[in-house]
Amino acid sequence: MNLKHIRAASLAALVASGAIVSTPAFAANDAMIELLKVLRDNGTITDEAYNLLKNSAAADEERTDAKIEETAEQKLASVNKVSDKLKWAEKIKFKGDLRLRRQYQEADPENGESQSRERYRYRLRLGAEGEVTDSVKVGLGFASGGSDARSTNETLDDGFSTKDIRLDYAFAEWKPTDWVSVAGGKFKRKEYLWAPTDLLWDDDINPEGVSVHLQTDNSFGTAYGNAGHWIVEEYSTVSDDPTLTYAQIGHKFKSGNFFGNVAGTYYAFDGLENETVIVGSGGNNTLVGGNYMYDYDSIGLSAELGVMDVLIPGKNFSIFADYIKNDDSDEDTGRAFGFKFGDKKVGDQHTWQLKFVNADLEADAFVDFLPDSDRLGGNTGVKSNEVVFKYAVAKNIILALDYYDSEQDAPGLDDDEEKVLQTDISFKF
Repeated sequence: MNLKHIRAASLAALVASGAIVSTPAFAANDAMIELLKVLRDNGTITDEAYNLLKNSAAADEERTDAKIEETAEQKLASVNKVSDKLKWAEKIKFKGDLRLRRQYQEADPENGESQSRERYRYRLRLGAEGEVTDSVKVGLGFASGGSDARSTNETLDDGFSTKDIRLDYAFAEWKPTDWVSVAGGKFKRKEYLWAPTDLLWDDDINPEGVSVHLQTDNSFGTAYGNAGHWIVEEYSTVSDDPTLTYAQIGHKFKSGNFFGNVAGTYYAFDGLENETVIVGSGGNNTLVGGNYMYDYDSIGLSAELGVMDVLIPGKNFSIFADYIKNDDSDEDTGRAFGFKFGDKKVGDQHTWQLKFVNADLEADAFVDFLPDSDRLGGNTGVKSNEVVFKYAVAKNIILALDYYDSEQDAPGLDDDEEKVLQTDISFKF
């Protein structure tokens, strides 16, 4: 080989070697192999130099591929490690809502003195549910408000003072099959006791104890049963603490555009008769020496019947009713009836619903620490009309107007009247 060829070979070797060292990905490229082949064919490099450089490029390609594979495996292991740490988050679901309210209250007592007032209030609720196993979940929630079981409202007052937030519910629920579920702790009532109105149960009440829900499908719809034992109070000085044991049997159906739900419920209170009144009592139950005169065992009937796509496509119309009977006294019955028209649920933009409820709950028809607190303070011995309109201005942003016109109607008490208008805006998240 002459000097010219030696210099050319050396130059090619330096270029190729530099490319291999500085850019391994380029050395592994087929274009490099082709370039060396061209240099060999035109005599610039010898076969020996060609083979040497080609083998070097091939070896470097193997090292590069191994390094890439090793790096990818390390990255994948790191991602899997992070993913394993975050798997718990996939089992937890969060939700909440904030409601801002202006409440105007116009009272007209029989003594002629006006007790009207205006308040601005808010309600904040935060909740979470987590899967323990495929059949067991745990839920907890916090809400604004104080110890009142029938209110999670906070009033804007007291010179910008900080406000209370409390445990609203905490429960474990076991659902071994599709037809049975069991809950224990402090849980949401509506899943274990159906009622179409708040004649007996304020919407904010979350009972404490244990409940079971059973259901089975049939040719007519779904038959269901609810039962539970709830703790009302615990006294350190007596063994017979006030409790409520209940059983409900019902049936839901749907046929074409028609739907309905009917249920019968038996309430068995224990430990109330001759005991002191429960915290939050409205004071209209009959008392003897400051203690309850009756035990308030009672039978209730509930129903809702409706039709879909009536008058306006996508809108529903239904009528509903609640009835309660306590055999212990003369003031022993309660009833509520009304109707709903509009969307089944208000949440998506432009959905809306109009509801009307007429209620008449006699003084001893039911215990007076459970009914809707906005109906003349939640007392028994009250007649009332309620009109509610809800409208979603955007998804999960809901405007609502809720108007109550109530009158006290209990033996030995003045027929006080009260009108309440609540203007709300709610944000769900």
